[in-house]
Amino acid sequence: MLALLQKIMDDLLWPAVFVVFFWVLFFANEVYQWNLHIYGVHPRSIEGLVGILVMPFLHGDFNHLFSNTIPFLVSATFLFHFFERKGWTIFFLIWLISGLGIWVVGAERSIHIGASGLVYGLVAFLMTSGFIRRNKNLMALAFILVFLYGSMVWGLFPQYSWFQEMNISWEGHLFGALAGAGLAIIYRKEGPTDDKDPFEDEDDERLPDWWIAMENERKAQEEQQKTVVRYVIRPRKEDKSSDNK
Repeated sequence: MLALLQKIMDDLLWPAVFVVFFWVLFFANEVYQWNLHIYGVHPRSIEGLVGILVMPFLHGDFNHLFSNTIPFLVSATFLFHFFERKGWTIFFLIWLISGLGIWVVGAERSIHIGASGLVYGLVAFLMTSGFIRRNKNLMALAFILVFLYGSMVWGLFPQYSWFQEMNISWEGHLFGALAGAGLAIIYRKEGPTDDKDPFEDEDDERLPDWWIAMENERKAQEEQQKTVVRYVIRPRKEDKSSDNK
């Protein structure tokens, strides 16, 4: 249990570092009036390509920042927990694909900021991985994410702005989710696998070391205690007498 908690804390480290940057940059921008939102993604503008890299660190207001913080921490931590080998690759691919999608299809004269595209991609990746893989832990995580963030699906469509916020980047949400789902299919052979039932195979490799040592010692003692029976065949006396004749 302690080892699991330590592992989760290690996986939480880098997502927490990102969140600290989110918050520090937001409040610094508010205090010093740096107007950093102009460095977001400008669709189909060469200068706007820089925004693909800095967009997740920029947020319009405190509600925008806070609404992205918890989902980002949860999804990024579980990504690094379940996908140690490919976690960073998947993370940056979702980041780049969602940003490029905005740059290609985003509305003219718009500026896109925020980590929500990355959040949508991470959540979509974990949910899709959970449903297409035979892994109990990922399946359980997928159902938890559906329960917690199932309403996020409305943010994938432009009609969402009719009855919710007017300035959401549905393009970033859509391409983030598509990137996450697509990468889950591409990397479907990566990540955790189910532990096999220890009772379905009786190989010594599945037994504890102390049990194997005890069994080996018992077998050695049985070998030493075995009684060896030897048969010696001798000719009968009458056979000898017949030979003398």
